[in-house]
Amino acid sequence: MKKVKNNTHRMTILLLLCLSVIKVQGQEQVKFSTINEAFALAKNKNYTLVNAELQIKIADLTKKAAVGNVFNPRVPTTIQALDNMNQQVSFLPAEAFGGPAGTFKEVTIGQQYVSTLAIMPQFEIFNLSNIAQVKSAKINEQLVDNQNKLNELQLYNKINSIYSNILSFNGQKEILQENLKIAENIQTIIKQKFDEGLVRKQDVNEAEVNVISTKDKIEQLEVNLKIQYQLLNLFFENQTSAEVTESIWNYENSNQMTQVKNNLDVENTHLQNLLAKQEYKSLKYQNLPSLSFVSSFSWHYLSNESFFHSTSNNTNFNYLGLKLNLELPTAQRLANTKNKSIQIKMLSNTEEHSIKENDLKNQQLLLDYEKAVKQAENYKKIVSLKKDTYDKNYNQFKENILSLDKLLISQNELLQSKLNEVLALANISFNKNKIDINNKF
Repeated sequence: MKKVKNNTHRMTILLLLCLSVIKVQGQEQVKFSTINEAFALAKNKNYTLVNAELQIKIADLTKKAAVGNVFNPRVPTTIQALDNMNQQVSFLPAEAFGGPAGTFKEVTIGQQYVSTLAIMPQFEIFNLSNIAQVKSAKINEQLVDNQNKLNELQLYNKINSIYSNILSFNGQKEILQENLKIAENIQTIIKQKFDEGLVRKQDVNEAEVNVISTKDKIEQLEVNLKIQYQLLNLFFENQTSAEVTESIWNYENSNQMTQVKNNLDVENTHLQNLLAKQEYKSLKYQNLPSLSFVSSFSWHYLSNESFFHSTSNNTNFNYLGLKLNLELPTAQRLANTKNKSIQIKMLSNTEEHSIKENDLKNQQLLLDYEKAVKQAENYKKIVSLKKDTYDKNYNQFKENILSLDKLLISQNELLQSKLNEVLALANISFNKNKIDINNKF
């Protein structure tokens, strides 16, 4: 029994390993040297942008349907075959048939088997409501396209956030690995001094703790980096295994950004307002008369023998004409029209506010970028000063002038200043890319 259980565990583990290998082999290895390469891949793989293309097709079909509905050609066709098993009996004056006055004769009018084919071509000649819906469909197509751009912008901003985190973590990992070498070097010097009887055991312990602490930070960073890559790969529907090769230090000398020219939010509210106004027109036009062409071509086959009998009486009934349609406005129709007029007022207020809000948002993007640049410049100066302090302390430590605890303090301060510089550069990356994203649309 125990052997069977062990074999089951082994098979389960083997199956999981096989599935893991298959998944890894199925992913495409992709390296990004710029964030634009990540955007280009998302454009082809992300489900949001793939669905956007389908939404455009739906909007185009809606527009074509609206154009066809202007004339709304239709050909109702009826085919029926009736067996009048019990025909209606009429009582006619008998004297019309030579009978006595004041009496009636039972007469069956009609024939038992009646077959009919009726074709009734019709189309609209003039219908203002349907004509107004064409423009509504065109505005809707523009609105869908604009909304898709907004969704694309939001997607790129999400990618930018993850991408900047990866740049930051890679930069921090680089600094921590350099710091680990420094920590190990200090540990080696302390051990030598301890062997020479120049320092206490406590100093050896502190130097070792410093090494372990730095290794732990690197390990934690690597885990966080894996999480960020998983989030990034999800934007490509997990069809790729991405790797960011760009360096955070590319943003040390960033150029000053001068403008942000994104107006998608304003355009979105403007199109919503235009659509509401056009729909309002269509609702009002429903109360106006419309003119349509009507016609009918009918063929009747009448017989008392059977359907389509050779002795059937055949008759035709045809007409052509114009039809003026006028419906009095219903309470629901009036309510819909009034409701739409209120929506227009609300959208007009929203449009005015969105213009002000958009200007403020664009200015804020520039200010955030400017703040990040100034912060990075200040952190760079701090790193230079902290490095000078550490170098002097290190030389004094080697000459047994400075204690280990003070050296470790200056080392950690230098490390923190470098990490702060990396975070500031990542902030520059995030804000610069955010401006570039907004300027794409």
